Formats: sequence, structure tokens, C-alpha cells
Amino acid sequence: MDQFEKEYFEKLRSITPYFEGKRRELAKSRIKMFAAAVVRQVLDEKHKFDLIIGAGNSGLFMTKLTHLTYETLNLDSPEIINIPITRIVEENKEVKVLTGDFEIRTDKKIRNVLFVDDEIMRAVTARTVFELLLEQYTEIDHLDATIIAENHFFEWHYNLPKVSVRFFAYSRLIQWLNGNIGHFVPGKLFYEIQSVIPEVQSYNHVMAIVLGGGLKKQENGKPYFDEKIEKILEENIKDYKIQKENLENELKNLIKEGVEEYKEEKITFRF
Repeated sequence: MDQFEKEYFEKLRSITPYFEGKRRELAKSRIKMFAAAVVRQVLDEKHKFDLIIGAGNSGLFMTKLTHLTYETLNLDSPEIINIPITRIVEENKEVKVLTGDFEIRTDKKIRNVLFVDDEIMRAVTARTVFELLLEQYTEIDHLDATIIAENHFFEWHYNLPKVSVRFFAYSRLIQWLNGNIGHFVPGKLFYEIQSVIPEVQSYNHVMAIVLGGGLKKQENGKPYFDEKIEKILEENIKDYKIQKENLENELKNLIKEGVEEYKEEKITFRF
């Protein structure tokens, strides 16, 4: 980043509070654009994926959006695998990745995979996913990997000889506005959940719980998805199930709109 860009982005930072009240509308827009990007792969690119893979908290809800998009198209969704990858940024800014002893279980012959995320910065998580596949399925002679995520100006510079990577952005980065899709969760529900589970620190956390059914945690240095967390919310938030159902129904309608708007060329991709 040069000095001009640094100064420019700092000016942008000063106006971001003005948009905080509009984050949910932005999330709805991004959900529709993501659904459109999936349709692009399935109908236009004619991809038949063996697996849909997500990682971490965002992976829990992004794979859910992908499944609902297939459902809207009246197509069977490929098998979905979520991996509880944890990234730790160390003092020297190197990124350490924890996967524990996670085992990818599938009877599928793996060749063509779709990796989905809300945003990608360094692609460390995506790289780790592809490395896990190659380690655990030694019969793979070549892996065709498609990534769909918000474009954060990342570059694929990893040397994985058996992997071909294609990247399709569903939207551009908006500087200083991150984790946009997570803001689909209404503020009321976010604060209710946070009051019950203080470790919930972001809208992405809540989105993972409500729509993905779990939250990434660590035990003895090993990451895992806590799928019992919703039970706690059901016991402490009297209308939790109703709020969850309403959110899921709204989500399905948004995805349907995204699919239709792509088919009608109201949503287009010009990256």
C-alpha cells in the first residue's frame, strides 16, 4: 500500500460509521449476489461439484446459502463438508493454522470441489483445505477447485502442483466494511445471543450459530464445532425458535430473488 492509498483509505474509515445502520441491507444484497454467483457456476459454467466445502464460522453459513441455492434451482446439492479451521496471527504477522485431527469423511471420488467463503484475504484457509484433501485422499491425481468469495484483492501464489484454482467473486471489497453477510442477523437477536453467550463477539458468530447450527471452539488446541450451543439459546431466549425460523424464511426468499435476478440479468458480474 503506497502513501496515497493509505491516506485515501483513512479518509474512508472516517465515514464508515454513517453506514452502520445500513449493514443489514448490504447483507441482503450480498446474499443475493452470492446466490447468483453459485447459479453462474452451476448453469453457465455447468460445473458438477463432488463436494462443497466451507471452513470456520463463516463456512457454516456460506455452505448453508449454497445448499439453499441448489434447492431453489430444484437440484440436488453436492455433499457438504465444514472444517473447523482456526487461524492465529502471530507477532511477526505470520498466520498459523490449526486443524486438529480433523478427518474429511466422504465416499465420493473427489476431483471437482467448490470452496465458499464470505471473504478471502490471504487464502490461507482455502490452501489448507486443499492440502487436507490431498493428504487424506492420496488417490487424487488432480484437484479442480473453484472458489466463490468476496474479492479482497488476494492472490493465489501457493505452489500446489496437483491443484488448479479458479476464483469467482460475488462482490467487491468495500473498504472497512467486513463480514457483510453476517450482518443479515438483526441487531436484536445479536444482542440477545451475546447476553446469553458472552464469547459471541461478531455477527459472523451469530450467523454461524443460527443458520449454520454451531460455533467454532477449541479444546486442548484442537478446533471443533460446538453443535450444542443452540440448545442453550432455546432454553434462555423464549422466542429463539421463532426468530430462527423467520430468519431462515427470509433467507430463502432472498436467495430466490438472487437466482431470478441473475437469470433476468439484473445481477451481472464484470470483474
